[in-house]
Amino acid sequence: MLEQTQLTLRSPYLDNDLVRTVFRAPLSALSSNSVSLRLITDGDPSLFKIRTDRGLAGSANKIWSAMTLGALEFSFKAEYAYDYGMPQWLAQVDHRFAAFHLERLFLGRHKFYHFRLWYRDHLSRYVKEMLLDPRALSRPYVEREGLEKIVRGHLKGDQNFTSDIHRALTLEILHRLFLDARAPSTENDSAPAIQVHSVVE
Repeated sequence: MLEQTQLTLRSPYLDNDLVRTVFRAPLSALSSNSVSLRLITDGDPSLFKIRTDRGLAGSANKIWSAMTLGALEFSFKAEYAYDYGMPQWLAQVDHRFAAFHLERLFLGRHKFYHFRLWYRDHLSRYVKEMLLDPRALSRPYVEREGLEKIVRGHLKGDQNFTSDIHRALTLEILHRLFLDARAPSTENDSAPAIQVHSVVE
């Protein structure tokens, strides 16, 4: 692609040669986990004996592995559906049963970060301060009423706008760090207290 002649692709925490190899791999090599499992085995056979959170590899017999694979795959998809991918109807149901903390049944088995809940609870003040700030709502690319509806609906807990909040926070942080920083500073201007980066699933 044309843009790749001007951009250098990088992936944090991974060796650049490995990333370069993956980008050049044929699609047939990426259609299953066989190449990844072979690399693990070649690197350290004892590591291959440890089963992954999705039921791959491991030293258990094939019958037991087949029985547990479906359950582990379900829990993986359920965790996604209970976090980023929660549909709006399920968010309303979850809100009605909030006192039971049903998220404990699904979250934490595969991922350590759960932004739907973090934005709603622990980071709710930060989200409001960043996105409901008059400066953020006056950006030329922001539809004020739409952004307010997204933030208030998510913080109330009966709607899921995790991905939208990701994008809005990313844009607002970029605007403050790069565009506002070039403008004459005012007494109320300040950089965000923490940085929340967009996460790609």
